[in-house]
Amino acid sequence: MAEIPRRRALLAAASGIAALAGCSGSDSASNSYPSADRRRIDDYELETARDESGGALVTSGDALPSLSTDERARQRRTTNHVLTGSDDLSALTVAETAAGETLRSFLAETDFGSASAYLLAMPVEACRGVRLRSVSVEPDELADGDLHPHADFCQSYRPADVECARDEIHTVGFAIRVPIAADTSTGSGRGMRHSCRPGGPPTVYGRSDADEIGGDDA
Repeated sequence: MAEIPRRRALLAAASGIAALAGCSGSDSASNSYPSADRRRIDDYELETARDESGGALVTSGDALPSLSTDERARQRRTTNHVLTGSDDLSALTVAETAAGETLRSFLAETDFGSASAYLLAMPVEACRGVRLRSVSVEPDELADGDLHPHADFCQSYRPADVECARDEIHTVGFAIRVPIAADTSTGSGRGMRHSCRPGGPPTVYGRSDADEIGGDDA
């Protein structure tokens, strides 16, 4: 019975920290900063994965869609799930691939007593990469233990030395751990720019910290 008050305290603290973080900096020419009704979270943890076969990475159903038999498989690559407890992870079917295992392992390490996770997957052209620009939450919902995360992304072309075919589709996945414990989640959101602004560097999909310093696309 002590868990709920503890979660409420963590939610209140996270909301206050996010409020301070949301006031540091601005970027009027980009959607990489949250709108006025959301507060930016800077101290998140991130794991990324790319499946070059283009298969689905995760589903809430019993089986992943098959590219060969499911005509809606391309649309079903696009999915997002908010995890506020270990039961949420158990309810998902994650691909038994290297990319799927990367995401699953990261999510399994989440301490849901002090954090939650936002899992997203999406298709992308083989010659393009995806960058995570920012993570934010709706603070008004946190008071009720309801986490509404929002992630902003952008796309850019991968380096010229990366072999790729423009007519092929890959699948990319992002597992974002935020330091906010919540009781539930009844909503989430994301945004996508079709080009990434120069500068930064923002977090680059699928690259190490050393690679990110150069601002290269994945």
